[in-house]
Amino acid sequence: MNNTIFDDVFRTMVEKIPRLVIPLINEVFHTSYPEDVEITQLRNEHQQADGEVITDSCLLIGKKMYHIECQSTDDTTMAVRMIEYDFAIAIEYAAKQGRRYEIEFPRSCVLFLRSSGNTPDFLETNVIFPDGRKQMYRVPTVKMADYTAESIFEKNLLMLLPFYIMRYEKRAHDMRENPRLFQTLLNNCASHSRYFRKKVIPASAVRCHRK
Repeated sequence: MNNTIFDDVFRTMVEKIPRLVIPLINEVFHTSYPEDVEITQLRNEHQQADGEVITDSCLLIGKKMYHIECQSTDDTTMAVRMIEYDFAIAIEYAAKQGRRYEIEFPRSCVLFLRSSGNTPDFLETNVIFPDGRKQMYRVPTVKMADYTAESIFEKNLLMLLPFYIMRYEKRAHDMRENPRLFQTLLNNCASHSRYFRKKVIPASAVRCHRK
């Protein structure tokens, strides 16, 4: 898949200010990591026999792996793509015990910057194993449309702030017709930008390692 500017923004935040991911992980997976928890950034490029799989993020906190994809559109193939990404991550970090391997899939989610009424809360795929056993593979989704500016600040989900303006896409015509509405948007964005610079950038140093 081709990168978009949204992928670049998301990946830059994960790489440069990884502590921003912690409130999002806590929100999605109901964990309670402190923002200064030690984070190890794992490789995003995973080699397979038929080519390279590139993910948006892959993080290790304690002994748990987390994988978050940022998706700008409601891609209906995302459920299968997530299995591909997660399987590549699991294979790369497989543990060998004698002649037996153990692979652990990461805890994953998809951040949908754009969504619709049909965008599910979970991406689901039935996986049927050779012995006939069936397992549902479920990946939770996060939809920008569900978060107001107030809820973003309340939950400290500052990673979502750069994408907040996308909530106004469908009101572009109204803003062209109403300069006051457009000015309100500009004022809100300026306020959010000042808050982001004040609260995030000075405190960007965090215990983060690469592996």
